[in-house]
Amino acid sequence: MDSEAKNRACRAVLTLAVFLLPAAGAAGEQGPQRRDALFEFELHEQWLEDYSFHSLWLSPPKSLVPTPPAPSPYPALPPEPVPAPLTPAPGPTPGDTPLPEHATYYRPPADLVLPDERLTDEAFRERLSHYLPSFGGTPEQILNDFKFQQVYGWDGINAERAYARGLSGRGVRIGIVDTGVDILHPEFAKRVQRRGTFMLLKIPGETYAYNGEPPEVLPEHLSLRFSGCREEGAGCRVFEIDASGDRALIERYAHRILESERRFPDKYRTWFIRDLSRDAAGWYAFPGQYGGIDWSEDPIVEYPDHGTLVASVAAGWRYGIAPGATIRPLLEAEAREWSILFPGNAHLTRGRGTRDDASRAQEYRDFLSHSDIINYSVGSSDYDDQVHREARLRKEFPTYWAAFTQRDAPEKTIEVWAADNQSRDRPGSQASLPAREPAVRGHWLAVAAAEQGQISAISNRCGILPDDWNPQAHGRHYCLTAPGQLRVAYPNFNPATDPDDADVSFHWGRSGTSLSAPLVAGGIALVMERFRGQLSNRE
Repeated sequence: MDSEAKNRACRAVLTLAVFLLPAAGAAGEQGPQRRDALFEFELHEQWLEDYSFHSLWLSPPKSLVPTPPAPSPYPALPPEPVPAPLTPAPGPTPGDTPLPEHATYYRPPADLVLPDERLTDEAFRERLSHYLPSFGGTPEQILNDFKFQQVYGWDGINAERAYARGLSGRGVRIGIVDTGVDILHPEFAKRVQRRGTFMLLKIPGETYAYNGEPPEVLPEHLSLRFSGCREEGAGCRVFEIDASGDRALIERYAHRILESERRFPDKYRTWFIRDLSRDAAGWYAFPGQYGGIDWSEDPIVEYPDHGTLVASVAAGWRYGIAPGATIRPLLEAEAREWSILFPGNAHLTRGRGTRDDASRAQEYRDFLSHSDIINYSVGSSDYDDQVHREARLRKEFPTYWAAFTQRDAPEKTIEVWAADNQSRDRPGSQASLPAREPAVRGHWLAVAAAEQGQISAISNRCGILPDDWNPQAHGRHYCLTAPGQLRVAYPNFNPATDPDDADVSFHWGRSGTSLSAPLVAGGIALVMERFRGQLSNRE
């Protein structure tokens, strides 16, 4: 059967399903769970070729979209201020390392101050009412709100009751450790935390000797990192700055560049920041615009696709459960390099001394201090290997391990982990740490995914508790289940570059524990706001 014939056949079957589902609802299954019957399936040619029918998502046909409520009494949101573009420099600053060919060079502006991200209470209420007009009304009004109905799963966790109380997560900081976040997306306007974030990928210009010798600089390896610049029309750019190794200043420069350009680079590895003070060790790459992972690179390069979806579930204006929370984007690839994502990277256990143990402990405490909640919708490592690394870290790096587990922290940052999508009987190796380490119990959560009231077939289960678990001190379990089939923000949507879609609530349908975890992280933000000053994070 050719692809067109398969397309017609599938549309016939799915069209029939669209008419039958409302009938099934009328036969006794009415309610929010039947709302999906009002949407038809959108077919994609490649999926038909691959017979991947389970991946079909729902999109609202024009004839069946619920009637929107009356227009918001507030005027349209004003356009976001855009800093002036940076001026190209005459040429590169000389150095001892190879430079990319066919690149345009830039110097930093005299002032790297970014637009004020904070919203006044009045401006915040105006913006929130633009996206959810019924916010602060009765639970019934919110349930019937057009925007509320576009997001699957919210009615199943009683979100309307939180919104009726006026809770939005305002003032709560959620770290998103992932593939990066599209900070230009309107879903996150005015709520991106600049301080303590990192979204650039450091390009290795050096390698560590295993015999304890000082690192050896290998500039010839650096030239391999500019392959994207060799492509015709790649638009390769190098933004130079003498930052003296100050990563915070470099990240601020990156935010300033993105704000000026109003876009990410079109291709991978084509925009760079060069810290002139560090030569070969001072190169950083911007994530590419269109998402995905470049598996051909070493290290693997990740782009702000998955992280954007995750952040939109936790705190997007349209699709976030906590639309008032502040997000802190954290690039997973860099987190691994810094040993922040999870301890146990090879270079952490190469026999370095006590000083390194203490310095890494302080680095991790600083990492935690910028977030109230951190969401990790990331995959798991091998379980036995993970347990082995943990044992070694406890023994060789006790100060770092104490900081990582927040053993003595007076106020603990909540860490939320996706249970992973392997259909196993326990959460992934990192998510299940509370089963092995008592110090993280009470502030470390694993989240499994549910679909239509049942555990998702692909989701890992929560598993059994260890014998020494104390429900009074640690809660009923370190793992819980949340809806994992949700609508999420379309990555890299930008009204400035996509004017035809500027007024469209553009979304994707996605599922898995990667989405159930940020739903819980956002839910915790609502609770934190409600009990701020009354209960500790752990409580």
